[in-house]
Amino acid sequence: MARLDDMNYWKSVINIGLSKILILKILSNGPNHGYGILKQLELLTHDCCTPTFGTIYPILKELTLNGYAKVKEENQIKGGQKRRVYTLTSTGLNAYKVALEAWRSTIPYIHRAIEDADLDSFGEVGKSQGKRARKAQDHE
Repeated sequence: MARLDDMNYWKSVINIGLSKILILKILSNGPNHGYGILKQLELLTHDCCTPTFGTIYPILKELTLNGYAKVKEENQIKGGQKRRVYTLTSTGLNAYKVALEAWRSTIPYIHRAIEDADLDSFGEVGKSQGKRARKAQDHE
């Protein structure tokens, strides 16, 4: 069972929710491969919510299967293994623009909703929550 008092649990939950839009953002800047995407995400997020390869590759596969990205295999400079390079299609670039618009229109409300909890220093719901609860009780 997940420990809700574990910071890493919450970072993982946030990471899962943001991975797709962050990968679209990286690919909107040009073609990239899995390892390159991971490194760009580490830089972009200051390593606070970088997805793992286990998260990145299923998203890349989904983007490719649904026509949002195309993939091309290239030989690496050193070593015999081929590198898969992903590029957003015009549909993928449009999807990123839509995702960005959704993010911009939603995040202020999410931020307000979460920050409005007014937790006091003991971790209990603060005065504004208490006032709302008393108002609700008064109307019953």
